[in-house]
Amino acid sequence: MKTLLSFYKYNLLSAMEYRVSFIVLVVFMILNDCFFFSIWYFFFQKFPTIRGVTFEQFLPLICVFVLIFAIMHIFFNGYRRISTMVSEGQLDNELLLPGNVLLRILSSSLDTSAIGDMMYAFLLLFLLPHVTMIFIFKMVLFAFLGAVVFLGFMIAIHSLSFRLGNIGELARAMFEWILGPSHYPPQIFEGTFLKFLFMTILPVYFVGFLPYHLLLNFEWSGFAVLVLAATVSMSVGTFAFYDGLKKYESGNMMGVKG
Repeated sequence: MKTLLSFYKYNLLSAMEYRVSFIVLVVFMILNDCFFFSIWYFFFQKFPTIRGVTFEQFLPLICVFVLIFAIMHIFFNGYRRISTMVSEGQLDNELLLPGNVLLRILSSSLDTSAIGDMMYAFLLLFLLPHVTMIFIFKMVLFAFLGAVVFLGFMIAIHSLSFRLGNIGELARAMFEWILGPSHYPPQIFEGTFLKFLFMTILPVYFVGFLPYHLLLNFEWSGFAVLVLAATVSMSVGTFAFYDGLKKYESGNMMGVKG
């Protein structure tokens, strides 16, 4: 844990080395999120409810999913590099170092703009009525579990590179297929084939919809399902990575950074 925290500290200090660039990235991401927010605001002004969902009920979905995205890309942004590192033989240096290879890769970089996403998620809370510390705690907890589900799935996809070569484009497509539907009220998918798809092949339900549902209407059974989904997803992702690692071919780039 101490090593992991030192990675996060180093990543943050590196991102803040160029202060102006850091501030610009964070501010522009907040503005980008505000633009997205304004689209839904004017939409709900025109159509007050969508399948019984009001704008006030929709806001927590934006909060929780933006926070899920932020957690992934602040603390585990290195997952994006897995397919490239595998296909280009760049894992050599990581394999020389002691400790958990996968965890070191995941914590090896930080997406600065995701800090803006995290700030935006908490700023939106000021628009919600009756926000309490318990509500904020639940939002962070459920968002973290949703992020673990998302992360495990993406690790498994990127780990296909051990067998299929560089699948960066496929991984990006899978990411977008989960990201896109998660921005919409889950009620619009009721009674469609997409709901079945989102609960099986694409874990959209467990990434965003279930954390959102638990935030509005907590139930222990749903929480247990979310914990189980996070455990299974990360277990599958971890297994896929280390099983694929057995087939890794060195890029002859052995060296220890001093």
